[in-house]
Amino acid sequence: MSLTGRIEAMIAERKLSPGDRLPPERSLAAELDVSRSRLREAIQQLISRGIVVSRRGGGTFVAIEDAARSLERALEPLLPMVQGEAGYWRDVMEIRKSLDTDAAYYAALRATDLDKERMTVAFAAMSAAEGGNPQSQARADAAFHMAIAEASHNVVLRQIVAGLSELLQQSIAQSLMQFYRQPDLGPALERQHGLILDTILAGRPDEARKAAADHLAFVEENLRVIEDNRAREQRASEALQRPEFQGENLS
Repeated sequence: MSLTGRIEAMIAERKLSPGDRLPPERSLAAELDVSRSRLREAIQQLISRGIVVSRRGGGTFVAIEDAARSLERALEPLLPMVQGEAGYWRDVMEIRKSLDTDAAYYAALRATDLDKERMTVAFAAMSAAEGGNPQSQARADAAFHMAIAEASHNVVLRQIVAGLSELLQQSIAQSLMQFYRQPDLGPALERQHGLILDTILAGRPDEARKAAADHLAFVEENLRVIEDNRAREQRASEALQRPEFQGENLS
């Protein structure tokens, strides 16, 4: 078992609750029979995963799970459906129509200079990822939309988008894999993201909401066309496998 796994097992065995303090570093390292430097590395990994938190001068504590992580855990069973079930993207798209448009609207109203800088950096990273593998592009795309949600300064909206992050990344990655069949879609998506950013930076909330809605409508329509074309190709392929269409049966 990995060191992080051993620490998690210790937390479970001792029934430590959120907010409870872990043993001091020296005694915990001795108990686990590892060096303090190795223990620090493991603790840092657990911090990055949201399992524990470190308080300066106060020690390490079991993390209090926030709403975003709770939602993420609740949605984990849905990830295989996004990856393998045809048409599931429609459900995700319905949610995005509400979240993304509202996030853009409120970001245009409330974004600070720091928010604007973060969104601009996220957009640049997304543009740089263009043409890479779908997972990398999806992470950059989701990070851009997360930056917009944070700029909305709506705590509930931000937590929901954060909780949906992994689900959205998988859905976006699946969409991008489909879009590879139509190379002209990439530049169109970048222009649409650019318009969303520009209207937010300019402080035009209604235009930002419309830009986000138009972008999602474009994605939805093209995914529907791709799905219809694939179904048509599948029907044609199956028809050609029938005996009456086989060459040896033709006179």
